[in-house]
Formats: sequence, C-alpha cells, structure tokens
Amino acid sequence: MTAVRKPGRPRDASVNDRVLDSALELLQDDGMAGLSIDAIASHAGVSKSTIYRRWDSKELLLVDAVARFVDTVKIPDTGHIRHDLVAAVRGMRDFVSDTRAGEVFPWLVGEIASGTEIGNRYAAAVIIPRRQILAGLLEKAIERGELRTNLDVGTAVDMLLGPVIVRRIAGLLDRLADDWPETLVDTLLSAAIEEPGLS
Repeated sequence: MTAVRKPGRPRDASVNDRVLDSALELLQDDGMAGLSIDAIASHAGVSKSTIYRRWDSKELLLVDAVARFVDTVKIPDTGHIRHDLVAAVRGMRDFVSDTRAGEVFPWLVGEIASGTEIGNRYAAAVIIPRRQILAGLLEKAIERGELRTNLDVGTAVDMLLGPVIVRRIAGLLDRLADDWPETLVDTLLSAAIEEPGLS
C-alpha cells in the first residue's frame, strides 16, 4: 500500500534555531524597543511569513527564545544537596545577569505578574519546570536524611529563587560577591538541615 504524501514542503528544522538566535542577538544590540519581526527575518535570512507561521508576535517569539536558552542552563543532581543548590543558584544568577536572554527577564517578570498570555507561557515553559526540578532535589535530600522531614519544600524553593529575581529587578546582582550563591544556600540549609533527635 502506497503512503499518501501530505501537501507542502516539510519545515526546515534549522529555521527555528536561526530565528530564535537572531532574536536574542538583536535584543542585545537594539533592546526590546528596537526589535521587530522585519529585523529578525532579515537577520535570520527568512521571510516574515515564515516567522508568522510559527509565532503570532515578536513577544511570543522572544518567550520561546528565552525558554530555549534556559534549557541549556542545567541544574545538577549529584546527590549532594549543597553542591547542587549552589550550582543551581549560580546558574540562575549568571543567566539573568550575564546573558542575552537575561536582558528581557525584568519585562517577563512583569508579564507574569500581570497574568498575560506571554507571562503565562513563560511561566509554564521556564519558571514552573525549574521550580519542579529544585523541589525534586530537596525532596531527594529529605529522603537521604540530609534535610528535615518537615521542611516546607515549596517555601524553600521560593527562598532560593526569590532573592535572584528581586536583586535582578533592583539591579543589585552585579554588586554581590562572587560567593553569594554559597551564602544564599548556606543560609537556607542552616534552617533546613536535619538535627539529631528532631524530625
């Protein structure tokens, strides 16, 4: 039996990569105000219609560009909770302060707070998965006996993410010592470590 071929050419998988990379490069050069679909299309070597078949707006395109970049920032799971949390906080700090994708982070935080489609999409693609990963690390540490069994995992995750977000929005991250991730994690762990005879 002969398979029926669907009409149209298959999408070039490299197009998405070129468009998303171009968006971040132009964002770094021209800022959010200077970013346009025309500029992205020209930089990526594609037509505007090619972009609009994939994204409804430059804002939604940017969300996917940032989400794709965040996927490259790995959170380790070595079985040593302090090491893993320090690496996670350091990676988040570097992402929001030293990368092209991090340039748009304050705007995205505002979108999340306003409950817009863009904010909801970014939260679903980036924030919620990262929270789940950190929660998983803490839950495993509790099972290993490293942390208190009655630790409020959700609050602990907020205590890790919150300072990074607040200091980025306030423009304070670049004023912190390089060992700030260690300080933050140790402050959390000092209240979360299991003590003999307590549960």
